[in-house]
Amino acid sequence: MLLLYTDINSPRAAYTFQLVFIELLGLEFELTHEISKFKNYKGPKLSYANHRIDNEYFIQRGDLLKQGPVVQQEVTVAIGEQIHLFPTGRGSDLQYDIFSAIFYMVSRYEEYLPFEPDNNGRFKSSESLAGKHDFLQKPIVNEWVGELGALLQNKYPELLIINKHFSSIVTYDIDVAYEYKGRGLRRVVLSCIKDLITLNYKKIKERIKVDRGLIEDPWDTYTYILNTLKQYNLDAIFFFLVGRYSAKDKNLNYDSAEMKQLVKRISAFFNIGLHPSYSSSLNLQKISEEKMRLELIAGKKVTKSRQHFLKFSLPQTYLHLITAGITEDYSMGFADAPGFRAGICTPFYFYDLKNEQASSLKIFPVTFMEGNFIKYMKVNPEQSISIISSILDRIKAVNGMFISIWHNHTLSDKGVYKGWKSVHEEMIQKIVLLNEAK
Repeated sequence: MLLLYTDINSPRAAYTFQLVFIELLGLEFELTHEISKFKNYKGPKLSYANHRIDNEYFIQRGDLLKQGPVVQQEVTVAIGEQIHLFPTGRGSDLQYDIFSAIFYMVSRYEEYLPFEPDNNGRFKSSESLAGKHDFLQKPIVNEWVGELGALLQNKYPELLIINKHFSSIVTYDIDVAYEYKGRGLRRVVLSCIKDLITLNYKKIKERIKVDRGLIEDPWDTYTYILNTLKQYNLDAIFFFLVGRYSAKDKNLNYDSAEMKQLVKRISAFFNIGLHPSYSSSLNLQKISEEKMRLELIAGKKVTKSRQHFLKFSLPQTYLHLITAGITEDYSMGFADAPGFRAGICTPFYFYDLKNEQASSLKIFPVTFMEGNFIKYMKVNPEQSISIISSILDRIKAVNGMFISIWHNHTLSDKGVYKGWKSVHEEMIQKIVLLNEAK
């Protein structure tokens, strides 16, 4: 067992130590604020204080883990063989304040400060410390913790650290279940008028063929998805948008036979979650209503969630999700770039900086959304495969969890989505290889 001494007694410190030692290292530890107890302890020990106490492993601390107001931080980024935040003095065994660095990243401290949002009111990757200093595509928190674990074991070989294994979850957002099927008469008429005005006769013919049952709906990729997941025995979650129709929420009517049938079909084999509507991020009532709506359709309790457009505000959205009964959120990723928004590729509990307390909501950080490449980065399928493969290798190196986001329509392999089905398949093949290498 590791005895940890610190002169900081705060929820921030307790949360960070729990994350580092229990959740990431699987290392048993005891926290003490008594110097005499620490000095008398004969086993492995670490101090996180202003100065060394004994012959322990010593990390010089900063002030971020003290409870206090959220204010602009002077975050020094040291770039060398490894990127470090909050450098320490020469007397420290570790040349940076690892606990402050981790808390700053996973609490999303910077997202509580003023920032320039994108057109959808979201925190952009370019606003983040990781984006500005080019370490967004590195699971830096996991790398830091791995470094600390190795250094502690080198000093105290008797320490038992539990090695984790690489894992993955392939997730799918069902924003619009079908391109043509299941739409009400009004939406069909309006779509036809639009196609006539734009002289899009090809789409009119395709719609007629789908309606007559002559061809499958282009966005009906579910048989392919389900067969692929079953073939490789992969974990997956499908997030359904069941909000009311709006400019940003264009799924089928949640009460339609087609929508109900699809939810029931998929939930019979895989986990499902709520995809709260665009305007729900600051609206508890909408989240609660949509969650209840999906539960009634599926006939089961829903505890997983991912915000539509990855649109959320801290801490309000997460506090609303907790109140609504959501226990797992899968929104922690950037819409405009792949990588590690919180610097971590392991699920962790949300820390509420406003109320200074750890919460019961578990955050599952997503690594990329195919829309990162298609809409924002404008890279082709071949280039995206290279980026995804590199990210997968980095996650494997720290035995983290890889979580991807796909949409049913991008797997249609038609039009602007031509070639993205092959990216999906290449990603799955890579996951299978990494799983076999455990």
